[in-house]
Amino acid sequence: MLPGTRSVLSLILLVLLVTGCGGDSRSAPDPPHEVPTLRGLSPDDRERRDRRELTDGCEYDQRGIPACGVLLGAAYGGNQDPSAWERRMGQQLGVRRTYYGPEDAAYAAHVARADLTVGRVPWISFKTPYSWGEMAEGAGDEWIADITRRLALIDGPVWLAIHHEPENDGNIENWTAMQERLAPIVRAGAPNVAYTVILTGYHQVFGREEFAFDRLWPDTTIDLVGFDVYERYGTIRDGSQVVQETPFEDVYFPAFEKFAEEHDTAWGLGETGYADEAVPDLPDFVRRTYDGVREHGGVVVAYFNSVLNSTASWRLDEEKEAAFTTVLRDSPHL
Repeated sequence: MLPGTRSVLSLILLVLLVTGCGGDSRSAPDPPHEVPTLRGLSPDDRERRDRRELTDGCEYDQRGIPACGVLLGAAYGGNQDPSAWERRMGQQLGVRRTYYGPEDAAYAAHVARADLTVGRVPWISFKTPYSWGEMAEGAGDEWIADITRRLALIDGPVWLAIHHEPENDGNIENWTAMQERLAPIVRAGAPNVAYTVILTGYHQVFGREEFAFDRLWPDTTIDLVGFDVYERYGTIRDGSQVVQETPFEDVYFPAFEKFAEEHDTAWGLGETGYADEAVPDLPDFVRRTYDGVREHGGVVVAYFNSVLNSTASWRLDEEKEAAFTTVLRDSPHL
């Protein structure tokens, strides 16, 4: 057997498993309750979706990456349905961030369908059933094939990340190797799924060398890189209140833009937020952040509207929600 032939054959076999051409044509199980279908869209919305145009006329590719325009969205509570919140704001989210354990593939696909039905791009994160090293060696191939098969059945784009914010969670070289193994399987088996990686951003700009962009970047096609950068002004660090603004526009955004251009990938904020204590001094945080991402070529801003795993009061209270709503109503969606 020629060198490399076995690995190529293994990838082909996995693609057949994902697409159902290898004798396994199972569909995803029925969701726990009824999900609306795209037949509920108006004819104009259906026609625009068929053309892959956002509501502002910007085109997006099959995997949902906009050619122009910036989607604004959020995580909401603990994967809670944001419909009531959206009705209060008078506008649906452009992107919805949700988070899942390794056994949640069926539920994640169900939620993604529901999101797409109302015009949200689902941006979903999974934790893995095995260690990064084991995943890189193939232990999770059937697991990712199952996820890919379920997402490929969905009528619309889905953004997928496997173990977001990996810094300090393990051997980062194993994380990179895992991404290099999983991304080709997903992209070959689900042409509607964008394979994304989500980093903290801080560690790439200010952290140790092992977390530098080019040290941990996977040698494979990544459709979108997300960064989880928060405004720390007003929060407590080492017992003292932070009185300096996070350098989004001066440091972070130029660095993200440069890296994305060099690696032919899209970029955006996978999570962001600002504390209640920052509101009096930074009332325009959402507008400035959204405009800054757009000016530096980003395609998405996702706000972390939740109290889960939080070190500060990121949740949108009444005043912050009003600021978010103003920007949301000016932003596009599917």
